[in-house]
Amino acid sequence: MWRSVFALLVVLACASGTSPEIVVAAQSIEEAEFAYERGDYTQAARLFSPLAEQGVASAQFYLGLMYEKGRGVRQDHSAALAWFRKAAAQGYAGPQNNLGLIYERGRGVRKDIVRALMWYIVAAAMLNGDEGKTAVKRRDYLTSQMTAAQIEQAQEMARRCQQSQFKECD
Repeated sequence: MWRSVFALLVVLACASGTSPEIVVAAQSIEEAEFAYERGDYTQAARLFSPLAEQGVASAQFYLGLMYEKGRGVRQDHSAALAWFRKAAAQGYAGPQNNLGLIYERGRGVRKDIVRALMWYIVAAAMLNGDEGKTAVKRRDYLTSQMTAAQIEQAQEMARRCQQSQFKECD
């Protein structure tokens, strides 16, 4: 059944002008996400890695999570940071929020609440609904702990980050 669905997707993709490679990548990311959800982290890491190397933001995000928690890979905060940065640079809000947490807590980097707030501001602007609530809560909490000058600095950094389309964020 699964092979028939896949074959149909390839035919439809070709007919619509979509590259079969995109369909294969979509199938692979789906397989990787299933492996992650069922707790087969080693398999998930094996499936996510080539996709992340190819620049698939969601795969980069998942690998960041896996390195951060040591799931299926050796825990490595520097690797988590690198994968989150790559996904965040593509405008992907989940890793932007995670970068805020990393800088707020000083995991693998020097603690930097201004940079943390900048990432929360960027993520909150990108996210909607329940996903956005986390970034907004962290943003609001952090601003209650900061000076007006720190908040202004973070807001300016967030503006530059957004205006550069995430090229000037770090």
